[in-house]
Amino acid sequence: MIKPTLLLALLVAPLASADDTAWPAVTREAKPWTRWWWLGSGVDAPGLSKQLEDFSKAGLGGVEICPIYGAKGYEKRDLPFLSEAWTRAYAHAASEADRLDLGLDLTTGTGWPFGGPWVGEDLASASLIDVKITVTDGKQVELPLPKGRVEVLKAWPESGEPLDLSDKITGDRLLWTPPAGKWSIHGWISKHGIQKVKRSAPGGAGLVLDPFSTSSMEAYLKAFDTALDRPDIPEPRAHFHDSFEYYGAAWTDDLLARFQELQGYDLRSQLPALQGEGDPDTIARVRADYRETMSDLHRGYLAKWHDWAKDRGSLTRNQAHGSPGNLLDHYAVADIPETEIFRHVDEAQIPMLQFASSAAHLSGKNLVSAETFTWLDEHFRVTPAKLKEAADFVWLGGVNHIFFHGIPYSPQDAGWPGWLFYASTHMGPNGGLWREMPAFTSYIARCQAMLQSGTPDAEVLLYFPMHDLWHDGAAGLPLFTVHNQDKWLHPSSFYRAAMAMWQQGIPCDFVSDRLLSGAKVEGGSIRMGTGSYKTLLIPETRFMSAATARHLLDLAGKGARIGILGDPPQESPGFHGKGEGSRELTALFAPYANNTDSAVGASFISRGDLARLLDGAAVKVEPMAGKKLRFVRRKHEDGWSYFIVNSSGADIDTKLTLATPCQSATMFDPMRGNSGITSTEGGIRLVLAAGESRILRTYRAKQAEGPSWLDREVQGEAITLAGDWQIEFIEGGPELPAAYHSKELSSWAKREGDAYRNFSGTARYRLEFDWNGESPALLDLGAIAHTARVTLNRTSLGSCWAPPHRLMTGDALKPGKNLLEIEVTNLAANRIADLDRRKVSWKSFHEINFVNIHYKPFDAAGWTSMDSGLLGPVKLIPLR
Repeated sequence: MIKPTLLLALLVAPLASADDTAWPAVTREAKPWTRWWWLGSGVDAPGLSKQLEDFSKAGLGGVEICPIYGAKGYEKRDLPFLSEAWTRAYAHAASEADRLDLGLDLTTGTGWPFGGPWVGEDLASASLIDVKITVTDGKQVELPLPKGRVEVLKAWPESGEPLDLSDKITGDRLLWTPPAGKWSIHGWISKHGIQKVKRSAPGGAGLVLDPFSTSSMEAYLKAFDTALDRPDIPEPRAHFHDSFEYYGAAWTDDLLARFQELQGYDLRSQLPALQGEGDPDTIARVRADYRETMSDLHRGYLAKWHDWAKDRGSLTRNQAHGSPGNLLDHYAVADIPETEIFRHVDEAQIPMLQFASSAAHLSGKNLVSAETFTWLDEHFRVTPAKLKEAADFVWLGGVNHIFFHGIPYSPQDAGWPGWLFYASTHMGPNGGLWREMPAFTSYIARCQAMLQSGTPDAEVLLYFPMHDLWHDGAAGLPLFTVHNQDKWLHPSSFYRAAMAMWQQGIPCDFVSDRLLSGAKVEGGSIRMGTGSYKTLLIPETRFMSAATARHLLDLAGKGARIGILGDPPQESPGFHGKGEGSRELTALFAPYANNTDSAVGASFISRGDLARLLDGAAVKVEPMAGKKLRFVRRKHEDGWSYFIVNSSGADIDTKLTLATPCQSATMFDPMRGNSGITSTEGGIRLVLAAGESRILRTYRAKQAEGPSWLDREVQGEAITLAGDWQIEFIEGGPELPAAYHSKELSSWAKREGDAYRNFSGTARYRLEFDWNGESPALLDLGAIAHTARVTLNRTSLGSCWAPPHRLMTGDALKPGKNLLEIEVTNLAANRIADLDRRKVSWKSFHEINFVNIHYKPFDAAGWTSMDSGLLGPVKLIPLR
């Protein structure tokens, strides 16, 4: 805990141009990007240029164009998606982005998921309707059939072979007189064209594509070939596919043939089991085969899209979550796997984030992106502190390429608050976060420049037992989403092992059967992608294929260390896994069923608890985790780098002992841009306020060179700056309130008068004070709502974006009279509430229009005003 003598990490010498304290070069990818919604694609060249210039000045690195529904009253400006007019606008945006050194990605569609007017029913997603009825006594059956296409319709006797009833269908009815006895009729009817594109743009409305068909994908992409092959139309950096939201999709027209190919039997022969009739084990196994097949088919769908983009010279970004298949395999298809967070930040979600980063690490891809800040709070009420917490959080989950969610295109004549997207968070110019956005984007860029350098450095691979999830026996296709992870992920032994390692400070990556097939052993370590792993852990797992088991034994025979938590897997998955398959699996693991260690080649397959298995593999714990310091560790040729966040909830002053060898180290403060060589004698001193972050760069066998990092200590008591504060409102609306002065700092929204209550914008606080102390000193602003820009004696001290709101005064602080000026900007919430109280019509968007965080109609009229302005107390803290 920090004692009353507050500590501040401070660089006292300027950065050299080429030393070990220099920050990595900031690239476009290191800066944050944003989803850029084109409402109605109602864009024009001047507006596109203006907004892209604003993005560049604010410190963004790129955009992802996502056309969606339009704004009411502006329909004449709409550009039909993929029309010549639309591609000219897209080409202008791409050209301007290139001029400004911004990157540009493109959603391969409008809204989500993929689909459009050129998707006919033959290409569209399809559901399955079960037909299931029991008949007896040889009585004639007259059964109305649901609308759709009959894929299979058979009758099973109590014993013997089924009868095909397809020739007994007349119109929309089954007319059949069964032989004597009891018969079970089972059928499948497919219904195509079950979903329309959600939030589609003009020219993009239509049916959703079949997500299990490569031929449908191939046909779908021809429209993009036509549009993008027009003269002078550049390719995007990457094409983007949003999370799997193909709701109700459960069929594809070549399912039966592909199922036979992949599973080795005719699915129609086991239709009763698939529909829940018979032995529970058989039901679960047949359903698992169906799920695995659909997972493979969706992977093929993504691969067709990826290969198309690659052939055109573009990359792919894919959000695999939400699919009914193996998320690791689906993430791994893309060049840039992308995860997301929704509504809140919670360490319990870390393993969910790690699916994307693990897929990237194991397939040798450096960038891992995240849709970030979605619905962190209600519209216009997301504080900068929450944004920083969320950014730090996704980085701790392995992300290194943040996308804001997001900023819509808005024309200059739209009026305040302009065109808006229905979901929070509003990162654009009218949300109250924009004025000091360069401070936040600089923080992100510094962090991501480090997080994109070197290579990931996890020492543990954790096997993901996908077959256990598929074998739960439930009907239908489960969707493995971010929103229901507490149902499918959190109860598993896999999750418990992942969280235990996270909390203990042991970095790990997750591996699937498919990805594991590419593992190699070098010097006793398992090599995959850019990683080198000391051990592979198998959590408590019931189902595993014999092929995976044989591969594990082969890896162990070559010197890899395999650890099994609990009993070895005992059952081979799927319909054919029962019997001979499971007996083979049991035989393969028999030597390890009742013992602790068994020699296999040059290494071991071991059983035991997590701590014992990790210790046996010489996996080192990072001690800082015990102090609730969360971290990401990356490896460099000459050492390591650590991104560290103080998640303890309290200020920390501690000495770090690292799990990696270290002769020297450099400390970096990404919020302020400071850096310096720090002492490693007796450990590395780390001084962090609650929520603060640092980057530590260590060197294995050399002495780092550059200016020193010093932790300056407080000298004497903090002095509260008192006097007559002059407050003047300088920009914002709906009107500028009258200036006032006060000897006490408080929220301007609590002053009498609607002008203060309703105002969103910037106020300048001025205070003249006498200083008789010595320099240097630390300026502590206390609480601010919500961002601040500070000058002292006309010298800029910088911006404050997130707590702690502390700035060094440096040489700006003078003995005698001083002038402090603080420009504070609040969020837009109070002004929005005023619009709704006055019933101003500002929510004028097609389709969903505007909803609150609970997806109900948005109305801020009853909101209590958010605190706004400089709340203080403002103090000067003398430093030694």
